[in-house]
Amino acid sequence: MVTAQGQYDVRFNNVNCNNGKMYIDIEVKATEANSTFNLSEQNYRFTFNKEAIANPSIAQELKVSGQVSNSLYSTHSLKGSKSNIVSYNVELAGGEGYIVNDDWVGVGRVAFDVVDVTQCLDLNWRTSEQFPPTFIGKTSDDSRRGVKGDKYEGLSTCDFCEKKIVTEAEVVKFDVFPNPALDNDHVTVSFNALEAQDVTLIVTDILGKKVYAQPVNLNEGPNFIQLRHRTLETGTYLVQINNGGEITATKKFVKLGR
Repeated sequence: MVTAQGQYDVRFNNVNCNNGKMYIDIEVKATEANSTFNLSEQNYRFTFNKEAIANPSIAQELKVSGQVSNSLYSTHSLKGSKSNIVSYNVELAGGEGYIVNDDWVGVGRVAFDVVDVTQCLDLNWRTSEQFPPTFIGKTSDDSRRGVKGDKYEGLSTCDFCEKKIVTEAEVVKFDVFPNPALDNDHVTVSFNALEAQDVTLIVTDILGKKVYAQPVNLNEGPNFIQLRHRTLETGTYLVQINNGGEITATKKFVKLGR
C-alpha cells in the first residue's frame, strides 16, 4: 500500500573522481522492509568540507526525475545552497511523485571541484534536529510532514581521489567501430595507453545504468578489445574506461537491430 506516512533513509554513493571533479550520488529508500511511499517535495541538505571540495553543481538527474519516470518533477536545483552547505531540491510539477520502496534509488548526481585531495572528505546530512533539515514533504518548516527521516548515512574518507588512474591524456584515440553497429558486426574498442594498467571496460545505458563490464589488461601503446555487444538491445549506450571507480574515457555507441 502506498501512503504518505513512513520513514526514509538517505545516503551518499558512487564517489567518482575525474578530470579535477568529484561526483557523488544522493540516494533514498523506505526504512522498513516491504514499505512504500510517494516522493513528493524533497530537499536533501548536507554539509561538506570546502577545503577538500568546492563549487557544487548538478551533474545529472537520476531515477527520481520527470525525465526518466512517470512522475512529473521540475528541473532539480541547488537553490538555497551556501558556502559549505548543499541544498538539493526536487519539486513536483504534478502527480503524486515517484514510488519509493526499501531498495535504494538514485535522486541526483552532484559534482564538485576538487580543491585538495590531501584533505578529508566529510559529507554530513542535516537531520530533523537541525534547521533547516533534509525533508520529504510540503515545506521545510512543516513539522507534520508525513515522511520522517530515520537513518542518515554520511560519508567521511581521507583518500577520495588518491588512487592512481589512467587520465584522459594517457588514454588517447579512444574509439568504437563500427558505430553504429548491427547485431552480427564485430565491434572493436581501440585506444592507445601510455603505460600498462588493469582497467575495466564498462557499457552503460544512456541513463548511466551498467549493462556490461569486462576486465581489461592494458598494454602500453595500441589496444584493441572486442566488445561483446550482441546481448545488448537496440539503443544508445556509453562505452567507458573505468579504473578504480574513475571514468577516464567515454564514447557514445549506437546498437542497431539485426
